[in-house]
Amino acid sequence: MKIRLKQFLTAICLTVLISGIGAPCLAYEPDSVIKELHSGWYPRPPYQMEVEAGSRMVLTGLEIQLARELSAKAGYSVSFEAMPWSAMMDGLKSGKTDLVMGAYYDKQRKNFAHYSLPYRTETNAVYYHKSLRGAAAIDTMDKLLAFLNKTPMTMATIGPVEDYIYGSERFKNFLKNPPAGFKMISSDGYNQSLMLTVNRRADIFVASPVIADKILANTGFSGQIKKMPVTFPEISVHALFSRKTISPNELETFNSVIKSMRRENRFRSLQLEFLLPTYLAITTDQVWFNMLTFLGIGAFCISGVLLARKERYNFFGALVLATLPAIGGGVVRDLVLGADPVFVLKTPAFILVAIVVVVLGFTGFKIYDLLVGSRLLTQKIGQYTEKNISLVFDKLFKFFDAWAVSAFTVIGVGVALEMQAKPLWLWGPVMGVLTASGGVVLRDVVRADFNIEILKLDSYAEISILGGVLYISALLLLPYKIGLAFIFYLTLSVVALLFALRFFILWKGYENPLQFGARHTHPDVRLEEFAWIEPDLWELLTGYYREDSEQGTRRASRAQLEDLHNRFLYAGASLRNSLDQVAAEPLANHTVKQYRQCNSRLEITTAVENNLYSFLKQPVDGSGDTSSSAPKLQQNIHESLHALIEAAAWAVKSGEAMDFTMLEALTSSHQERFEQLRAAYGNEVRQNEDPALKAVLQTTYKVERIIYLLDDYVRLRLAKKETRAGVSNRKAQQRDLLKH
Repeated sequence: MKIRLKQFLTAICLTVLISGIGAPCLAYEPDSVIKELHSGWYPRPPYQMEVEAGSRMVLTGLEIQLARELSAKAGYSVSFEAMPWSAMMDGLKSGKTDLVMGAYYDKQRKNFAHYSLPYRTETNAVYYHKSLRGAAAIDTMDKLLAFLNKTPMTMATIGPVEDYIYGSERFKNFLKNPPAGFKMISSDGYNQSLMLTVNRRADIFVASPVIADKILANTGFSGQIKKMPVTFPEISVHALFSRKTISPNELETFNSVIKSMRRENRFRSLQLEFLLPTYLAITTDQVWFNMLTFLGIGAFCISGVLLARKERYNFFGALVLATLPAIGGGVVRDLVLGADPVFVLKTPAFILVAIVVVVLGFTGFKIYDLLVGSRLLTQKIGQYTEKNISLVFDKLFKFFDAWAVSAFTVIGVGVALEMQAKPLWLWGPVMGVLTASGGVVLRDVVRADFNIEILKLDSYAEISILGGVLYISALLLLPYKIGLAFIFYLTLSVVALLFALRFFILWKGYENPLQFGARHTHPDVRLEEFAWIEPDLWELLTGYYREDSEQGTRRASRAQLEDLHNRFLYAGASLRNSLDQVAAEPLANHTVKQYRQCNSRLEITTAVENNLYSFLKQPVDGSGDTSSSAPKLQQNIHESLHALIEAAAWAVKSGEAMDFTMLEALTSSHQERFEQLRAAYGNEVRQNEDPALKAVLQTTYKVERIIYLLDDYVRLRLAKKETRAGVSNRKAQQRDLLKH
């Protein structure tokens, strides 16, 4: 028993001892040890840069983010210190700096640093001051070296020549043994090289075009510094690790992480996050793009001025109508994305364009009003304006409108990329259409316009959505090796496509086919159906007269007359119901005008029928006295009226202006002719006391009213009679249309 107890106690002690030994081992596993790496950086946007985040500056960029992720995945943390490139190399040699990103391969550096696997590639380019003659024509390495050999100049170099990799051994060998007239001046980075060249202390410098073009765009020196068309060979970019602090085994860990990030397409994601906004900014910051963008803004401003003129806004109202479509969409976009500051606060140019357009428009309209006030100039100015100025402006407005939708869509997608609104495939197109269309919607909301064209008949927004989807899809599906030239031509292609599509639709006048309303209930379709059915009404009117066996005109029988009258009432009621359904909807201005004409034509046609029916329903009997002129006069009246109604029915059926012009000649001066007729037969009535002739003459008043209505109808069809203009408020429009 004692032996068993002793064995039991021994087992417990061994268990406790083993547990005590095992616990510390778990606490010191290699994966849980975090070592901080020290890295240097210097401004190389978009690879390494500081950006504002509220009230502080944040270090970011493609290589900064890559260094953080690479270190974290390998089990390290990393801190950054700003220093020039030469100091980074010295730090790697001494071990004070553990990691440097963005290094080209040079075998001399292998003495003090490990090279990681390459994670991207880039090329160099030569930049020169615009005063350097002959530089613009250099497009090959041979021409470049020949030019440098014979032209005395100074070149800004980043650190010693042997520490910088240019991508061309021939160029590097040239710098090691330059000609007598060639000088070199050291700089700490691209920014200093740029300023040395701007200040004429240096004539040229070599830099990555992505970095240099971004710096030029930000600093505004692109007018002074130009890029030679010569291209350097592609260079692999690596991370450098100090041999004094990073072992070969640790290097393998970092390389394994790089391979893993390649498989996960993380490098491509970083490229989309940091490089694409830079490429787009460089493209859209071109002078030609900005000029055409301002022209698009000007077109929107002009449309606002015209609306202000039409709807009698004051000067401030015109300014609101001009600025909202031009900058409203961009402001809403920046507010949604949280941009600080919004784009309109970065430059006063946008507001100034609107102010200038409104001032010029106001001045021009006032001068026009003064000239029109002079009767001597009214007719000439009116004719010239109608035939020339309005036509030219319409074509120009279509051009600028088409450009605005294409340019603003691309800009909106670019801002979404820059702000990293994820997922980009969704927010890219959304921000594109918001930039292009949001301001127009805001303007019409301010106007209290229920009939916002961009949300109904117009295809503006749909084109912007299509362009945004195509553009962001092309950008997101690009291969890893992306270039500035490719982005440039892609942007141009999308802009050109959207411009051509929008301009074609405007030129042809196509409506948006993507409408929720049924096609057969569309107001324009109903009005087209009215035009098809209207000739049937006039065909019914021709039946109110018949031709006898001797080809003479006679009235329809009473039964026939009643039947035709009922058929006309039913057909007219059907058309009236269709027009009432049109009036119950919000209508575009051109539809309101067309509705009013159709409504007026129906009213006139109905009045013609009522008077004709009343005239024929109670015929005058002029056969009591064979010596009376009444029968012959009455027959002549019937034949003339019959001929006019048939001519009107034929003109309505053909719809040709020539037929209505001929009918106008027949119906004109009706009042004068009937007065002459009554005066001519009035003496006979008084002399012979002929009651039949007197009764016939009394019916001529009804006939005169019929011919007056025919003439009124003809003038309406020939656009010689105006209908009242529509109203922009929906309820007011309904009240105004339905009461007529």
